[in-house]
Amino acid sequence: MEGRQMIKVNPLGTGGAFTKYYHNNYIMELGDRKLLVDAGTTLRSSLPAAGFNYPDITDIIITHLHADHVGGLEEFAQRCMYLHQYKPHLWIREELSEGLNNTLSSGLCTDGLSLSDYFHVHYVKDRFRLGSHYEVELLPTDNLHAKNMLSMGLKLYDTQENINIIYTSDIGKHEEAAFDTHMDENTKALFHDISFIKTPVHSYIEDVIAYYTGKIELQAIYGMHYADDIDITETEDKYGIQIVRTNLPIVFKK
Repeated sequence: MEGRQMIKVNPLGTGGAFTKYYHNNYIMELGDRKLLVDAGTTLRSSLPAAGFNYPDITDIIITHLHADHVGGLEEFAQRCMYLHQYKPHLWIREELSEGLNNTLSSGLCTDGLSLSDYFHVHYVKDRFRLGSHYEVELLPTDNLHAKNMLSMGLKLYDTQENINIIYTSDIGKHEEAAFDTHMDENTKALFHDISFIKTPVHSYIEDVIAYYTGKIELQAIYGMHYADDIDITETEDKYGIQIVRTNLPIVFKK
């Protein structure tokens, strides 16, 4: 029996690839399931810092293959197998399967082992269900984060409470991704990549504000993947959006 229906977002970190702290990785609590969204190289520190242990994670999904999003998955898998005798579910976008297998196989697939020895592996085309009341939809953003790179955002649904949230992951060309077209009257939040310098692989905050003004309520935007040295309160006051804070969970319900 699943507990109280809601979506609880646990930010393990909010920083980019070069952060001094923790990468922009999340645990999405969906009823009794805990979905790890990305597993960067700081995961070995950010997971216990947020009060989670390895067997707490029931499910994992990787949005793209940059190290700050997948670099900690090999160690995570080994710790689960050898220290905890535990096998979580790994949900793999079909188009990303070859790349993810290549990334993990040299470290994990030795001595006759395969990914299925570490994970319950599921290949996904467009969406999957977790438990009886939750769904995760894949929102492809191929070439819109980095050229020639497969990437994706996510839309997470609580079908009983009839609410959802959208998560962009890393996105450069957010105008082309048009995440606002995936929003509806039941969307509670848009977790959006923001950058305070202009770069082709991340969304410049001024451009994000300009694009979404008049399309959605700016308070529904939760900025993430930002630089270590920004003043969070000042940024919220200036732009009218919310800024995600490491280890400060956010709960969404009807």
